[in-house]
Formats: sequence, C-alpha cells, structure tokens
Amino acid sequence: MHNKTLKTHYFDALVNTIAQLRDPETGCPWDLKQDHHSLSTYLIEESYELLQTLLNKDFKNMKEELGDVLLQILLHSRIASETHHFDIEEVCKSLNEKMIRRHPHVFSDKDNNISIPELHERWEEIKSKEGKKQSEFIKEKDLHLPALKSAHKIGARTQKVNFDWSNPEEAIEQLEKELKELKEAILNPETNSPYNFENSIEEELGDLLFSVAQVSRHLNFDPEITLSKANNKFYTRFQEMLKISDKDFMNLTSEEKELLWQKVKRNEKSTL
Repeated sequence: MHNKTLKTHYFDALVNTIAQLRDPETGCPWDLKQDHHSLSTYLIEESYELLQTLLNKDFKNMKEELGDVLLQILLHSRIASETHHFDIEEVCKSLNEKMIRRHPHVFSDKDNNISIPELHERWEEIKSKEGKKQSEFIKEKDLHLPALKSAHKIGARTQKVNFDWSNPEEAIEQLEKELKELKEAILNPETNSPYNFENSIEEELGDLLFSVAQVSRHLNFDPEITLSKANNKFYTRFQEMLKISDKDFMNLTSEEKELLWQKVKRNEKSTL
C-alpha cells in the first residue's frame, strides 16, 4: 500500500472507531453519554498533558498525548455530525482552506523571502477581509483562555494600539508598583472595611499577577509555559529533597528542610 494511502487508511479507521463507540445500539455506554459540555474538561486536561511532553521533549509519550487530543477533536466532531451541524471531513476541509488562504506566500505568490513582521501584517489583513478585523482590540474569547495566557493575549492586543509599556523596564516598574500596593493592602487592614479586606487583597494580587504576565510578554516569554517550567523545576527539586533526606520529611524542622532545599540547588549547579 502506498505510504500516503496508508496514512489516509489509518485516519479513516480511527474515524470509524469513534463512530462505532457512538453507535446508539452497539456503542460504549460511557461514550454515548458524553456531550460537548461533559467532554470539555477532558480536552483541557489532555491539552495540558500534551504540553507537558512538549516542554520535556518526551517524544515517547508525546505521540500518545497527541492521540488523546486528537480523540477529543474526533469525539466533538462526531457529536456535531449526529446533530447535523458538521463532521470531521468539514473540519478538515475548513482548516485546509483557511491555511491556504492565509498563506498566499506559499500557495499563490510563492514569496518565501517575506519577513516575519511582514507575515504578521499580511495575516491581520487577511483576517480583516474574513470579517475578523482586529478593530475589536480585546476579544471576549481571550477571557476563555487559562488566566496567565489570557493576560498575555490581552497585553499583546493592546500593544497593537499603543496602549502598552515601551520596554521591559517600564513593565517591571509597574510590577513593583503593584507589589507595593499588595503589601499596603495586607499590612494596613484598617484602611479597608472588614467586608472589603479580602476583596482588596485579592484585587491587588490579581493586578500583580497581570503585571507579571506583561513583564513576561515584554521579555518574549509565554507566562503559561514559563510558569509550567517553574512548576516542573519545583517538583523535581522537592522529589530530590525527599530522596536525599535521611529522616521522615514530616519530622524535619523548617531549618532542616531549607538546608535540604539549598543542598538540592547546589547539587543541580554541580551537575551543569
């Protein structure tokens, strides 16, 4: 069988498998019970599990996690087809047409020497013609992203209309200002009524986190990925603390735990 035909065969076989799982008479009771809403949490979870393999360059598990994300896409497409909205073929057709339409430098102009800034400008022009003009500035759908990613996206959008800091230094100054305001809210509860005390702290903490996302953006880092890497680093270090401790971790004093933490950090540096 030709390689291209073989790839098509595997995809068609997978689509058929999903159809069988959703068969009203012979399908799986769990799969038949699912709808777009009930499956939404799995799409989020699987996407983050895939992200983890990407960050770790874990190609062995990346293949499986890509499959799990694809499963969610196929399930949603199958459910949509059952209500006569669209099917996976229409999803693929629509995506293919959009990719060709938005990449004229590849498929029509044949201008592969175009610069990245020019590509971004052309991309926005094409989206504008599609009725997706960026004059809306911040979009409601931006708020549907994970919070850090959403803050990053909002900042990127307002940057395009010159409502942004000019450089990372200015963004850091704002970050320091927000940190100061949070400290004041915590240390001076008398300035807030008892009812508003926690709300005030939460609001200032939110402003601080939003500013962190903007500093990250100005430094050309995605805050969601950056935080994910930090989470991984903490997890690895904590596991190493448990490994090298010669006592029950729960019985260690705070000072002993800090010494372990510093030892783990020194060991990291010595292996670099």
